[in-house]
Amino acid sequence: MYRRSGIIEKETLFSLGLVPPIERLKRGAVAVTECVEEIPCNVCEAVCPVKAIMVDGLRGRPKIDWEKCTGCGVCVGTCPGQAMFLVDLSGPAKVTVPYEFLPKLKKGDVVELLGRDGRVLGTGVVLRVFEVNKTQVVTVEVPEELVMEVRSVRARRS
Repeated sequence: MYRRSGIIEKETLFSLGLVPPIERLKRGAVAVTECVEEIPCNVCEAVCPVKAIMVDGLRGRPKIDWEKCTGCGVCVGTCPGQAMFLVDLSGPAKVTVPYEFLPKLKKGDVVELLGRDGRVLGTGVVLRVFEVNKTQVVTVEVPEELVMEVRSVRARRS
């Protein structure tokens, strides 16, 4: 279905085993890959400081060892396809996304939360920002029911 629409649906991620169990999400930030195509890329595997990401062969999909993952977010900022995210249900729900737009974001900014299809899903507050190779890695507080839907943010227009 996603090959026709260009949008990966949440159900596809679950069916491919790409979503961590709820118990793991409740223990803290953990990487979620939405890299469903089998392409020759292993940047996430190479940069993971705890070796929690494995890519099988030349064209395998990334597989995350959710027990090893520390939720550092380096993979989020380095994935050239912007297909890596962090999800955290250990307190208020949070999602960490790559952001490569201007203006640069900062802690406390109120942003629009965007779904996979670019639709505005609501607003959220930026909790943390750091950069990896000029890509901002932005953590935002989101409504819990949207943690598997929010995949980008946009600075609010004045």
